[in-house]
Amino acid sequence: MTGLKEEIDSLALEAIGDKKAFKHVISLLYDVEMEKRLAAAKALGEIARIRPDIIRRRWDRIFYAFDDTMSCWGAAEALGEIGRNMPEIRGKILLLLRKFEKDETSCQGYIWAICRIAQVDMERALEFMPEIVGFINEKDACLKSQAIWASGELRIQDALESIEKNINDMREVKIYTSDSVEKTTISLLARKVLEEIKAQPLRR
Repeated sequence: MTGLKEEIDSLALEAIGDKKAFKHVISLLYDVEMEKRLAAAKALGEIARIRPDIIRRRWDRIFYAFDDTMSCWGAAEALGEIGRNMPEIRGKILLLLRKFEKDETSCQGYIWAICRIAQVDMERALEFMPEIVGFINEKDACLKSQAIWASGELRIQDALESIEKNINDMREVKIYTSDSVEKTTISLLARKVLEEIKAQPLRR
């Protein structure tokens, strides 16, 4: 965790003062390693928090450098972190995130991005909650587990029944958490999230 935070801070600091370093952060969104994609997305979020003018100025480079469908492994994650840290464009970013809802490459990042925004602005993200719950019923282990995690983070009580169906699923998965990439099993994750939601249900 500490190592990742240091990497994020370093990436953000370098990108603020150097266009080449900024391009490097964008390139990491395409990295095969989830940890690298997470670091890049969170670095862009940090830049959005402390220097939103840079994000506004480089909007085209951030988003339209991707292909026409904006299909890129880390694009949704980047949008989520920027939307989390720039309330003034949060609505626009939520609309852009809709592009990833059916994209097999980016779906896991989409779920995480919606959750990250909902953590700070549930009212604006409320309409996405039924979709988050729906992903729990997907066959794909990564989508299912990311949705279970998000349901726990947001304490979505309506997710309880779907989560309970997965307590014996022993498939190993790799998911994004708020600050790291975690290896677990769907069973362990489901049991943990069930306890969290039952202890403090916040959303229906």
